[in-house]
Amino acid sequence: MDYLELSPPPPLDRVVHRFWFLRTRVGAEPAVQTIVPDGRCEIVLHLGEPFAELDAAGQSRPQGRALVAGQLTGPFRLVSRPGADVIGIRLRTGAAHRLLPPQRELTGRVVPLTDVGRALEPCLLDAVRGETDPRRRAARLCAALARVLSSQSFGAVEAAVARLEAGQPTTLSELARSVALTPRTLQRRFHAEVGLDPTLLRRILRFRAAFRLLERLPPGRWSRVASRAGYFDQAHLIRDFRRFAGAAPSVFFEAGPELARAFSAAEPAG
Repeated sequence: MDYLELSPPPPLDRVVHRFWFLRTRVGAEPAVQTIVPDGRCEIVLHLGEPFAELDAAGQSRPQGRALVAGQLTGPFRLVSRPGADVIGIRLRTGAAHRLLPPQRELTGRVVPLTDVGRALEPCLLDAVRGETDPRRRAARLCAALARVLSSQSFGAVEAAVARLEAGQPTTLSELARSVALTPRTLQRRFHAEVGLDPTLLRRILRFRAAFRLLERLPPGRWSRVASRAGYFDQAHLIRDFRRFAGAAPSVFFEAGPELARAFSAAEPAG
């Protein structure tokens, strides 16, 4: 699997977190991959052989050519296929609503892009048609997205998300007060613009930090990860890891989660 991430230039970087590009070699064996929550929504374009989704019964269904993956709240399993050529547009938490409909409608779902952004699919696919170089693809996607994004100023939810990503503040009331909203209004707007409750997003961000630390360290050095990531203790971390990744850390990483590791590799460990 060949994987590359590229950052968008300003001001697009206020909405797009990363572009990612993935290719699997012709003749490679299909592989089951577990994707874990990271607090972000993304647009995925399949220019080659599409991946397949696995349901709870283990049945596979090929993905479409262009799709939107909403906020994950648990593990999501895919089968990578030989000859895949995938582009991902990972959107910033709290900014995805600038391109897509209310985020609460997408939480836990993977849907065709035409279902939620009919004009976006031809716009994005036309931008990369005939181009194979990732950097030129990213430049073309930047130009296409700049034409459809609104220029409205960033608001309270983006500010609240930034505070959560920075590890502050600690309670919903403090978070709401910091952006001049009531807790109820903040929760309502979070569901619409982020797709998650602020408390659940905080848990996912903490899990994301733990995942990045765990995947960089050998198992013998995992004992301090819980406190560094903000958990009460090791048992607390393991409970959350099972909730979001579907298995304890030792079991999850032993399975060789290549795609989940790749998605976290460009993130700072904190």
